[in-house]
Amino acid sequence: MSYKNSASFNYDDRTVSIPEIDTSDDTCRLSLLTDPAPLVASIRHVGLISPPILWQRQDLKYKIVCGFCRVMACKELGWHEIKVRVLKGSPTELDLLKLAILDNRSHRQLSVVEQAHGIQKLSPHVPRRNRLQILSSLLGFPQNQKVFKKIEALSRLPGAVQAGVMDEIVSFEAAVDLSKFSDEDVLSFFELFKVLKLSQNKQREVITLVQEIAIREDLQPRDVLQSKEVKRILNRRKLNRNEKGSKVRAHLKQRRFPALVKAEERFSKELKALKLSEHLHMTPPPYFETGPYTLRMTFKNMKDFEDRRKALDALAKKPALKRLLEPRK
Repeated sequence: MSYKNSASFNYDDRTVSIPEIDTSDDTCRLSLLTDPAPLVASIRHVGLISPPILWQRQDLKYKIVCGFCRVMACKELGWHEIKVRVLKGSPTELDLLKLAILDNRSHRQLSVVEQAHGIQKLSPHVPRRNRLQILSSLLGFPQNQKVFKKIEALSRLPGAVQAGVMDEIVSFEAAVDLSKFSDEDVLSFFELFKVLKLSQNKQREVITLVQEIAIREDLQPRDVLQSKEVKRILNRRKLNRNEKGSKVRAHLKQRRFPALVKAEERFSKELKALKLSEHLHMTPPPYFETGPYTLRMTFKNMKDFEDRRKALDALAKKPALKRLLEPRK
């Protein structure tokens, strides 16, 4: 079949027994398992409005092309048979996939995880030279190579994590970062994110810190995530979720950058000892490397300016300032 020329589909309307349908054949399935309760309730009250579309294989079992959720809902209701539309002829797997995708897109936008599944399933059947153009058109994502690579990365993640993206437990960008890890490591990150429910930026910060610690200490990322220190923080019942998140990130940062954390603590201690007024603000050099400190003051008039000058003179005599500016050992 030429890709550009869509197949013309014809159907037989039939009633088939549910055991004849191979619900384990997910060749054409894009969506993950979802809560069937609303659909079950709908079918119980008004019946099956739109029959699923099936194709009969050579072994006479039926493959679901469109309507996985409908079939499973009817099965849960205890139905023994179901009205369906069966495709005639010999459609190719690409024909079936296109039909499944277009059926879904006829009433909603595909989720990013469904687009990832679509890329994975369609890629073997489309020419590589114009794969991006074809897949973006079919699946409804921008015709952009960078976007394509990010969505494609999701298909390499375990199903539980893909579901986590749908449920906003893991952000899309963090999930892309996780795609380069082993399944065992990914699931360890996922378990942490489920507990802490961090923002996207904090998730990506944790991923980077853990990866760098693992490389430096010759460990697996899951070893870092399952360390006694992290477990101890997560098991502290008196801490709320935000407090646990802050302490886990602080622990990882200290483990990754012990000298930097020590310098930050030293600066914070001496800055507190200086007792600067709200009109004076001191900022250390980035990462406490060799470089100038910045002291900013605010004033409205000459009197304010004179007051700030006197405060600076007093500041220069404080031992805490001398300690703060001493080179780090």
